[in-house]
Amino acid sequence: MKLKKLTLTSILVLVCAVAHIHAQNLIRFYQNAKVGYKDAKGAVIVPATYYAGSEFINGYAIVVQDNKRGYLDNTGKVCIDLQYEDAGPFMQGLAAVRLNGKYGFIDTHGNWVIQPMYDVVGWFYNGLAWAKKNNKYGFIDLKGTIAIPFIYNTAGNFKDELAPVSIDNKYGYINTKGEIVIETKYAMAGDFTAEHKAVVRQGNKMYWINTKGKVLEEIENKKEEEEEREHQHKH
Repeated sequence: MKLKKLTLTSILVLVCAVAHIHAQNLIRFYQNAKVGYKDAKGAVIVPATYYAGSEFINGYAIVVQDNKRGYLDNTGKVCIDLQYEDAGPFMQGLAAVRLNGKYGFIDTHGNWVIQPMYDVVGWFYNGLAWAKKNNKYGFIDLKGTIAIPFIYNTAGNFKDELAPVSIDNKYGYINTKGEIVIETKYAMAGDFTAEHKAVVRQGNKMYWINTKGKVLEEIENKKEEEEEREHQHKH
């Protein structure tokens, strides 16, 4: 029988299909209170020997043994040794990890991109992540350069290019240049949501505000209302 000649296109399709199969994430399972991983057909690829393990995110899973954390690749191989006290998922090719009590960021080869020098770190939004050092918060970029000085008492994530920060227990919002664009006058302020609004508290009242700082609506405190009705009922 004469074999059909493969075209370049058909070869590429075949290669891509094989690559897709191998790129499929393994499935976490539990056995005897331990974590392992199976393939899509149910075959055990990683025996259930880990104390804990995450689902695969962007091709990597975090596993825990003897209170140390490391990473498996999507073949089930340990690609980054279990050595960290804490570890987060890989996003944009970086993962936040803690070593010797300090946080930094590694790449998918386990190399330090941002050295472990921070007490705690957030994730990157609009290219900036909050970090805490010497009891103050500031922001670093994806290379670890300090983009906004460590001068804040607290800080949140950049959403809609605005991040909540506090100075002297008063909250407001800064832009990615570190400029205050919504006055630090609130008792609390949260990240902006996908609907381009954020929750703030002023006095005993909670409000939704927009990215200009305009109040959109007051948030009803149903718990307080119920307690007031109950109090009135008793008296």
